[in-house]
This record gives sequence, structure tokens and C-alpha cells, in this order.
Amino acid sequence: MRLPDLATVFARRAARLTALAPAHELEGFLRLMASLVSAQHAALADLPAGRLPGAAEIAGAGRAGHAPLDPAMWKRDASWHAALTGILARVDRSMLPAAGQAARDALAVAGRDEREALADRFVGGDIAQADAAKMIFVVAALQVSWTRMAALMDVGELPPTELGGCPVCGSPPVAGVVAPGGTKFGHRHLHCSLCATAWRHVRVRCVNCGSTDKISYRQLAGTSFLRAECCEACHGYSKVFYLESARVLEPLADDLGSMGLDVLVGEEGFSRVANPFVLAGAAPD
Repeated sequence: MRLPDLATVFARRAARLTALAPAHELEGFLRLMASLVSAQHAALADLPAGRLPGAAEIAGAGRAGHAPLDPAMWKRDASWHAALTGILARVDRSMLPAAGQAARDALAVAGRDEREALADRFVGGDIAQADAAKMIFVVAALQVSWTRMAALMDVGELPPTELGGCPVCGSPPVAGVVAPGGTKFGHRHLHCSLCATAWRHVRVRCVNCGSTDKISYRQLAGTSFLRAECCEACHGYSKVFYLESARVLEPLADDLGSMGLDVLVGEEGFSRVANPFVLAGAAPD
């Protein structure tokens, strides 16, 4: 298990989004995301002291079958509000479309209860189209708060995970990365979509249901560094990036930069939990 490095996690992500943007068919979107992630990096430095679960709480969460920082169970503290305020103050307004500017301005003056209600709805999967632009900022703030908490956890106290959920917060992975080492086939680490923790997961095993039967792969023409691992048992899929072929990548950024693959496998009937920035801005269906 690898906990996030607070000095680099958002800075690397912003740099990768910036590098992916030129001449990309989603260039404007990727540049917007780079600006948002840069604001996350800056906001991280201003977070007030938060609270972490103690050993007894971690053990109790494990016995109950959920991760210690599961956002549906762990009570949010004031640090995520500070993250949201910092992001709203620092995001490059010139990069925001009209709906984004309106959402930013509304959240800047919103009370704590309204912000908490938005966070509750995102965690519960209840995203109304009218709130989609606001949810992008809410997700960004939750990522900052949860990443900071994850980085301060004690790896030795965390229980192992059998399927694809993050052992720190239980959130789904945004992608897997296969790096050389261990065996001639290398190791796969899944990367959390919320707290940026990475953890080992057996290769050729479905991230969603654990099946090792009827696993197949899809890829876009000319992209040897990325494949979709598709499971016929549950009709789920996950993205797998190959570091030996790509050399430089950042899982969340490269996931946003490869949504064409999501379209390809989606047309074949496979699905997954979307990148949180895509999920936040999606229509209810």
C-alpha cells in the first residue's frame, strides 16, 4: 500500500493534465481540470488541523466491513470547508465556463448547511443536474480533505482489501497502473479516486467482482500503454495503464484524458464507476 505524498500528489496531477491538453480533442476540459487541480494543491497548505480515526475506530470499521475513512460513515470535519473555500478563491476564473463561474460564485457565499447538503448528495449518489457545476468544486474539496487524512494514516493499522475498494476510504479506484518489478509481468496497483492511496491488486482479476474467468481486454488503436480490463461475469471494467510503455502518467489525469476508451467499452455493454469529476457533472441517467 502506498499512501499519497502531499508535497507532490496534486502538483503532479496538474502538470500531467497540462501536458495532456495540447491538441487533445478535450483540450479545453483538460486545461480547466489542470486549473482546478492546481487550486487543490494550493488549498492543501491552508487546511486546519483535522481528526483521524484511532486504532479502536479503525478496528471497529474493519469488523463492520468498511474502510476507516469511508465517506458515507466518517463524519466530515471543518477541513473540507477550508479546502472548498481555498479552491474557490484560487481557481482561474478565466478558465471557467459560464455555468462554472455561476457555481463558483454561489458556493463562495453559500452557508455551511448548503455545502454539507451538497457533499451528502454526492456521497449518496444523488446528483441533480442543477447542482452538477457546484458538485465539481465539492468533489475537489473532498479530495483535498481525504487525501490529507490518508497521507497521515498508519499503514500498519489498515486492514487488507479483497476486492477493488480503497483500504483507506473504500472508494472505487480510478484506474490501475502496472509497473515493472516482482515478476516478468510486473505488479498492478489500483489508485483511489478520492484519497489517492494506491494498493496492490492481483492482475487479470476483476476489480469489481473478483472473478478471474472470462476476462478480456479492449484498447484504442495505437495505444499500447492503456487497456480496459473487461469482465464477462459482472459486465464491469477497469482501466489499466502500463508504466513501461507510457513512462510518464498520473492515473486520475490520464483517466480523464482517455475517455474515448470509456465510450468504446460502454458501447459493448461494460460499465464502471466513473471518474469523480465526470460523475459529479453527469446527468442522473
